[in-house]
Amino acid sequence: MRGALHWSVILLIALGIVVGIAGAAATTWMVNVTSSENFCATACHSMQWAAAAYTRAPHYANPHGVRASCGDCHIPFESRPATPFQYIFGTIWTKQLDGTHDAIAELRGTNSTEEKWEARRPQLAADVEAWFRKTNYETCKGCHRLDAATGPAVDIHADLLKAGPVDCVQCHADVGHTFAATAAAKP
Repeated sequence: MRGALHWSVILLIALGIVVGIAGAAATTWMVNVTSSENFCATACHSMQWAAAAYTRAPHYANPHGVRASCGDCHIPFESRPATPFQYIFGTIWTKQLDGTHDAIAELRGTNSTEEKWEARRPQLAADVEAWFRKTNYETCKGCHRLDAATGPAVDIHADLLKAGPVDCVQCHADVGHTFAATAAAKP
């Protein structure tokens, strides 16, 4: 009896490890899939207008050939390796809250037409900007390091760096999404 109990415990521990690894892998896969351009632009009907504006913006097409995806900007710690704590309480937590919020809005038809979406766009933008500020622009800093900048970027940002925290959205509000009205207003 004692030997059977011993092997049962070992089997349960091994099964727990396998289930844990499979769960972690499935969660990471789901985060990657649901943070992709393809998912955001096609799975959520109400995101089609944001997706169209994204394709007109510098983070989509630029001379450097580097494309930021939806998750790079809208999910914390995606742009750099996250610690397990950051991954669970940053990435996973944000994905869970925002995903639930977006799914409810999708079911309610809150942004079901372009007109409804355009009417809500100022508030949606304000919410995203507030989140960027609250997180101290971690997703921006994941790709853009002003302390490592060269050329004109150094001169442009030098005074800002001396003044304290940099408010990226203050100057770069349309870098992720260039909306038709914004695009038409540019020279």
